[in-house]
Amino acid sequence: MRKLNRLSYPKCVFVDSNGNLFIADTENHRIQKWVPGATQGITVAGGNGQGSAADQLSYPSGVYVDGNGNIYIADRSNNRIQKWTPGATQGITVAGGNGAGSSANQLSWTHGVYVDLDGNLFVGDAGNHRIQKWMPGATHGVTVAGGNGYGSAADQLSSPKGIYVDSNENIFIADSGNNRIQKWTPGDSQGVTVAGGNGYGASSNQLSNPTGVSVDNNGNLFVADWLNNRIQKWTPGATEGITVAGGNGQGSAADQLNNPTGVYVDNNGNIFIADLFNHRIQKWSPGAIQGITVV
Repeated sequence: MRKLNRLSYPKCVFVDSNGNLFIADTENHRIQKWVPGATQGITVAGGNGQGSAADQLSYPSGVYVDGNGNIYIADRSNNRIQKWTPGATQGITVAGGNGAGSSANQLSWTHGVYVDLDGNLFVGDAGNHRIQKWMPGATHGVTVAGGNGYGSAADQLSSPKGIYVDSNENIFIADSGNNRIQKWTPGDSQGVTVAGGNGYGASSNQLSNPTGVSVDNNGNLFVADWLNNRIQKWTPGATEGITVAGGNGQGSAADQLNNPTGVYVDNNGNIFIADLFNHRIQKWSPGAIQGITVV
């Protein structure tokens, strides 16, 4: 039995309004819920071994929880989005699930997932270099960003991973292979670079394979800058970022990160980080010089 107080390569973290953490525990093929102050998690999706059955997941890489407690999972190696209702023992496929491919009813190598207030799903379809929008009950998705092949032009993406959608349906995309964050407004045929985009590197105006993005109430971007082992904050219109977590080399000390892949910022400005190779979730409060392991 896989232990409930351990994680194995967590790739994404989501925090609900009650402070509960939902973690894509990737190599345990499950989603774990940790209530505030808990010493172990509760498996709320998957956890029945790697597979494609309705009660299984295969390398989940993204998680989102709506206001009703429904859990949406980017079930990466199954090329689908699964929805698990509260207390369910199995999930329902709500996007993809028709094999890996680039048709409108297919996904390939899903990473990020976001659900808006109308129940529309936005999916980081990394293998197809596009973002897909699936409306409630739809049998196929619509490309709302990228989808013009692998590349670095303004109308292209390269292995997009984490995504965030604001109240105006602007999509912020961790365009990993292009070392940038792209913003796509509704209906646009191309994106605008709002962080990075200055080549692969560790300077303050650069990113290295960003994999996660979150946006706070003031429009500040928080980026999981994977290979730089740091979280970067980019204020609106900024031409460079500020390191707000990590950035002290690769490691497991309280002031270090080791390939962070997911980031979530709550309403109080606390930063929660899926610290992949340290198999932990770190919480950095505003202005902190080190993090606290909360899972």
